[in-house]
Amino acid sequence: MPNRTLRFAYTACAAFAALLAFLLAATAEQTVHVLEDSALVWITENDGTHDTDEVARAVQEVADTHGTAIGYSVLDVNDPSSLAHLYLAVSDPGSRYARWLDEGYPSFGRAFTVRTHPMPEFGDVGPNGYYLVFGGPEAEQALRTALAEHGLFEAPGSQTTQLWHFLTGGHLLHLVAVALLTTVTATGAGVLLSTRDHAVRRLHGRSYPGTLAGELAGVLRLWAVALPVSAAAVLLLLGGYNGWNQIGLYTGLALLFLALLAVACLVAHALCLALVHTTEILPALKGRLPVRGATVAVHLVRVPVLFLTLTLLGSVVTTAQDVRDQRLGLEVVEQYGQTSRPALSAHYGWADEGAVDDELGPWLRQADIDGDMVLAAQLHPAELLPSAPAEPDAPAPGNPTPGNPILLVNDTYLAQEELLSPAGERYGPDRAVRLLLPASAAEHAAPLTEGVAGWLGANSAPESVSEVVVRPAADGQNLFTYGAGERLGAALPLLYEPVVIALPNGAVLSDSGYVNHLSGRQTVFPDPGVVEAFRTRNPEASRYISMVEPLSTSARTTHARTVHALRAELFNLFGAGTVLLLTAVAACVVHVRTRAQEIFARHLSGWSFPATHRRLLTTEAAIAAAFVGWTAWTTTETEPVHAAGIALASLTLTLGALAYFHRRVVREGASQA
Repeated sequence: MPNRTLRFAYTACAAFAALLAFLLAATAEQTVHVLEDSALVWITENDGTHDTDEVARAVQEVADTHGTAIGYSVLDVNDPSSLAHLYLAVSDPGSRYARWLDEGYPSFGRAFTVRTHPMPEFGDVGPNGYYLVFGGPEAEQALRTALAEHGLFEAPGSQTTQLWHFLTGGHLLHLVAVALLTTVTATGAGVLLSTRDHAVRRLHGRSYPGTLAGELAGVLRLWAVALPVSAAAVLLLLGGYNGWNQIGLYTGLALLFLALLAVACLVAHALCLALVHTTEILPALKGRLPVRGATVAVHLVRVPVLFLTLTLLGSVVTTAQDVRDQRLGLEVVEQYGQTSRPALSAHYGWADEGAVDDELGPWLRQADIDGDMVLAAQLHPAELLPSAPAEPDAPAPGNPTPGNPILLVNDTYLAQEELLSPAGERYGPDRAVRLLLPASAAEHAAPLTEGVAGWLGANSAPESVSEVVVRPAADGQNLFTYGAGERLGAALPLLYEPVVIALPNGAVLSDSGYVNHLSGRQTVFPDPGVVEAFRTRNPEASRYISMVEPLSTSARTTHARTVHALRAELFNLFGAGTVLLLTAVAACVVHVRTRAQEIFARHLSGWSFPATHRRLLTTEAAIAAAFVGWTAWTTTETEPVHAAGIALASLTLTLGALAYFHRRVVREGASQA
């Protein structure tokens, strides 16, 4: 049976695999909605000749001909963060797809629900959108052909999200890295700690292949117990969590991650065992290790972990700040009741820009004139001032730019939000475009005025208001952005002393400009009934508006996801710290076992602890200094401080482990004297 460290490593493979599969399925479901294995046909172009009832019948015919099921997936208009609808065409009434129509779709997670409907009912939302083919490639191609006969096509070059895309960044990628490093490091440490046992086997004539085969047989015996126990525990937890929904998909993901981690551990096991076998038998019986090879192997893991820990710590700090800002913002947003933000559909909105502008532009203009719409758009300084840096924290070349944020609003915004002049008077509607500057931005009035005039030239309608009037704004004001700063990465929906560009209602923007602000999530309606009334009056135009979600609902969903990401990154940071500890222990084991007699002799001679271990401590200090220096050279802001903290923690772990092994060497040496 493997030693305790190896047992931990190979058991951790199963635990990490179960956790990764769970998080991947739960995370992906909120984006792809339906986790079942299917081919995706994304229709974004149509020639306007289709009849939705005929399209529904054509989809049903394809499903019947190929003996499969086809679904049409769309987010709910009013609750897109947690609800989707799946319209199904099913050929076999006894299939599990038919049961979805009767019993509902078996969602994996609790945070997202998919409601099922018969395909003929999709007339109010189709035909553009996502078609899911739960069958072979023949059915997929037949569906494309059938839809093309009704003037429905995929846009060339369109891409869809796959499960593996969720592992290319963020906390899931970090967790995969932590899982690999933890299990591989523990495996290597377990092999190195068994040096004496391996020497005994070699003394009895066991070859490297024989020793490796015996070790792997022990791993198989361990898994024969650990895997069934892990599977039973996971089944029990999943049964309570979701009633074993999507258990087949989850099992496949878990086995895939288990294979990945297990192969990595087995390779590390074989390489470390080969490294141990390079030491002569007699020195190995005393616990001696191959110094150079083992040291290189330890630091090949230790150095990447330092940088991974730096990334994780930065992510934790940033995410924690976002959680704090979002919590404060949520308290503000909840005061606005049912104020909602419509969004442009990805299935229609970009396929025919002219049609979208013609359908939605005049309506948005009229809503602006009637005071039913609030415009709030946070602009980057580079959108107004060519000399402004593209990155927020980069120095501006030539003329300096104001550090104030820039907020574009309409007169309805000024009616909803209080914006005061230095005299304490509230700004209201006006016929001119106004540039409202706090004292901190007053010196930049000329370039800002020029930038606003240029922006108006690119975004305004012909014969619209072009005069820009500069007015002062009171200092120290916080203005609500209605969440407009999300596109710039702002978590707090408040701006301190912004530069405000106030547009008269309906007198400036072109149809395209109105639609652009709608697609940028910069248009909100205090009364969502205005949008619903428009959707009711104009069924065709309503297809362009995919959702009308209250700001509070969106803010709560975003906050919940950020909290989840923070918890995941904290777990990853703990895992990276564990790997740092394991590598510190491994480095100390290699050092102490190689120089045990020398360490004991120096202790008897009265050498100090730092002098006794100066080689290891010098190496560790050099790595820490290089790590901090490289970070300070290549990054800015808080990263060097984080790197210094990580380096200090790493040195502390090494010193703690070294002190423990030092006392052990002294105690064993004294007992043998």
